Amino acid sequence: MVEMLMENERLERLGLRQMGEDWVRAITDGEPERLERFCQPDVVSQLLTPNRYVKFDNITDLVAKFREWFGECSDFQVEHSRIEQVGEWLGIFYRFLLKKQGDWYTIEQQSYCTMQGGRIAHFHLLCSGFQPVALNEQAAVMNGPGEGEATPDRDALLVFLTDSATGGSTCAMLTPAIKSKLRVMNSGQVLEVRVDDPTARGDIEAWCRLSGNTLLRMIESEGPELRFFVRKK
Repeated sequence: MVEMLMENERLERLGLRQMGEDWVRAITDGEPERLERFCQPDVVSQLLTPNRYVKFDNITDLVAKFREWFGECSDFQVEHSRIEQVGEWLGIFYRFLLKKQGDWYTIEQQSYCTMQGGRIAHFHLLCSGFQPVALNEQAAVMNGPGEGEATPDRDALLVFLTDSATGGSTCAMLTPAIKSKLRVMNSGQVLEVRVDDPTARGDIEAWCRLSGNTLLRMIESEGPELRFFVRKK
């Protein structure tokens, strides 16, 4: 009996994770109307953006809001996404780099959902709003040095390998290590960070935005190693 209950819970978790992944995919595919299939018709939604708070009590208005946000967007790139259960809540988190009306933006949304009958009954969302990204900044971070561009000179080096440092996970230890290294550096100096976890990109980009330090460039090597150049504020 216990084993059966554990198996049911496992299958339920897998189903919720698939729902979250499909939610993100519906947005990036440019088909927000697909979100309707994941929600109760009378889903209660509370949405908080930098400029306003809105509340809906039906799926039609919720889908219309997502169409307003993303209907004219293209060139979606998922910089980071995470689907997880937080107690009784289903958490859906994602950050996109995208193009809207010819300009590049980043946007991050964090959602918490409660379920009823296998569909979302209550939907709470926190949105960063569309944050402009300069084309030269985008190229520098995504593509590494352009033709004729030199790799930034570094003043210090931090090597952070998952095998030796974290046992396979960087999220809990990487940014504190960067912060500690920058603490003994002068303003304007550049720290090079080398890490072999591909998920580190989202962590470092988000931390730089929040901390005010500048991510000058990311360079991908042929192997798993990524190189980040962070200038201290």
